[in-house]
Amino acid sequence: MIIRGKEKWKEVIEAQKQSGLTIKKYCNDNHICISSFYKQKALILEEENTFLLAIIDKSNDVIDFDIDHHPISYSKQNLKILLENLL
Repeated sequence: MIIRGKEKWKEVIEAQKQSGLTIKKYCNDNHICISSFYKQKALILEEENTFLLAIIDKSNDVIDFDIDHHPISYSKQNLKILLENLL
C-alpha cells in the first residue's frame, strides 16, 4: 500500500491503534512498510508536540495518566524522583 500525505498517515496510525493489533501485524495485514510506519509516526508525534493529561487528586498520593491508552499510576514521590533523574 502506498500512503501519501501527513493526513493519510494520521488516519493509518489511528486505525492501527483502534484495531488492537500490534504495529507489525497491522502493517503486515495492510501491506505497509513497518519502518515507514514508525518513521511517519515519529515525525507526526514530534510535529504535534503531544500533550500528556495527568490527573492529580490532592486527597491521595497518586498521579494517574494515560499514554496511548495505557493507564499509569505513580506515587507523587516516585514521579518526582523519576522526573528529577530525567532532567
